[in-house]
Amino acid sequence: MRLRSRVIRRIAGLITRLLDHQVLKGAFADITEHEIMDMCLLLPDTLMTETSVIQLQSDDPIMVVGDIFGQYGHLVRLFNHYGHPPGQKYLFLGNYINQGPRSIETVALLFAYKVKYPKDIFLLRGKHECERLAEIYGLYDECVKRFSRRIFQAIVQVFPYLPCVAIIDNRIFCVHSGLSPMFSQYEVTGIKALRKFIRKYITLPSESSTNRLISHLVWSDPEESINLWDQNPAGLGYLYGAKVVEEFCERFEIQQIIRSSDVIQSGYEFFTCPKLLTVFSAPDYMDIYENDACLVFLFRVYKHSEIRGQLNVVSPIIRLRNKPTMRMNISLSSFPIEFGSGKS
Repeated sequence: MRLRSRVIRRIAGLITRLLDHQVLKGAFADITEHEIMDMCLLLPDTLMTETSVIQLQSDDPIMVVGDIFGQYGHLVRLFNHYGHPPGQKYLFLGNYINQGPRSIETVALLFAYKVKYPKDIFLLRGKHECERLAEIYGLYDECVKRFSRRIFQAIVQVFPYLPCVAIIDNRIFCVHSGLSPMFSQYEVTGIKALRKFIRKYITLPSESSTNRLISHLVWSDPEESINLWDQNPAGLGYLYGAKVVEEFCERFEIQQIIRSSDVIQSGYEFFTCPKLLTVFSAPDYMDIYENDACLVFLFRVYKHSEIRGQLNVVSPIIRLRNKPTMRMNISLSSFPIEFGSGKS
């Protein structure tokens, strides 16, 4: 209790330092190893209140965000434009770390918001939220270079507590990457049974490397050239086709699946079966791809009306790429979509 009280008291100051203008210009945030480690010790208690599948309602609008990959400057600019928690509710689909230049600041801000506003920001697990990939693709090197191995261990020990699925209004199924053949193999039918099944087979904390269902949810990918299931060349999870998506949505009365995991040049892409939507939220990924990013805004016009969707597209202004500046180096546009059809 003492640790919780101390960390919560200091969270506001930590968030202020993480959002300092100099950090947006490229400076390291004024943060210490101990305050990040303390926050990581506290966070599992918060995450354990949610279970492996989160049930959300769109009474308050929800912004769904795909992969961030340590692009901290863009993350803060998106918060600045669309609103910081608790003013805006967020659901992140994973892949917060690696590849980009500021994984530590990225998880520090997201974790800080989760501790301070646990009902206004939700963090799903991506494939990179595991110790093995974090060691290979950037987080480990960043931690050792700036702090020590201790902070790396503190961060990765949070990952097994992250939930894997969010279901919004019993109609929108949100996941990092994929579906699982286990749902049909075990003849699971209906949204309540689906939630119960996921909670049964994914108890937190669980490692993605040793839990079969988690590996399916974070590694399986859609593939246009097949109808059903095939082996994933990545060695984990499966490839799944349009018929799998159709049958899943029919079996569980799902209107739209929202996933991330793949770099999409336009920031978003509807699958062959448009009931599956992929969003990618790291613009100009790795300063190479010159891709757009996208966030999905879910809302209701009236309290009991149907849930609606809007795609918020983030386009990088490449000419500003190499100039540290407080100016927005992205342009923003938005348009409505019709769930389940891919029509705008």
